[in-house]
Amino acid sequence: MSEDESTDEDVSVSMEITGRYEEVVSKLKSEESRPDALAPLASDLETLLETVQRMGGGTRSAIADELPGEMAADYDAAAVVETMQVLERYDLVVLEGNTWKPGPRLGE
Repeated sequence: MSEDESTDEDVSVSMEITGRYEEVVSKLKSEESRPDALAPLASDLETLLETVQRMGGGTRSAIADELPGEMAADYDAAAVVETMQVLERYDLVVLEGNTWKPGPRLGE
């Protein structure tokens, strides 16, 4: 084939997987899936970030007061600060004075 020639080839692949449900699901499960033990943590972090975004930022006490009661762990003002410091490392929140605000990564 010369350099001037190009090919537009569509590729289609289909596959059938049979077996017991548990076996099929375990084969399809992503290697990147988080362990079940981390699910409550991930959910709490997501709720915390959603709260900060909804508020447009706030002090540790204000954020703690706005968090819903159905979180997996208890978040008082001190726990909010500890968690926010971790999230800050990932640019998910920023501290301006004494106010935690949504970070640059949340705008992406």
